[in-house]
Amino acid sequence: MKVTLPKDYKEIFTLAQLEAAKQVIAHEKDNDEETPAGWAKMAIAEEGSYPEKILEATATICRNCRIWNQYTDDSRDLDVWIEATAKTSEGFMEIGAYLTDIWQSGATPYKNQMYIVKYTKTK
Repeated sequence: MKVTLPKDYKEIFTLAQLEAAKQVIAHEKDNDEETPAGWAKMAIAEEGSYPEKILEATATICRNCRIWNQYTDDSRDLDVWIEATAKTSEGFMEIGAYLTDIWQSGATPYKNQMYIVKYTKTK
């Protein structure tokens, strides 16, 4: 999967964290065949909606205080933030979720850790 650094990464990461972020990016490129859109569909399903079409999806390196070394032996608190805009069964949705949470789909609920904005049709 293609994962990018945030635009302001120089303000977010130390040099040591930047090296670890590059390792996570390489790990995801080599080991994750799923796309950001595929992961976003799983997150939308966790929220309780049916994803009809993913309009845009991105994967960006971020920090997550709830994890430690989930990607490599030295990835520390680094995670991948999946962000998407989608047409759903109920309207449109903007969603964001940590990839390590999405990995837990079906086993551990993580809806409370997600960023969710819903746009619904009114009559």
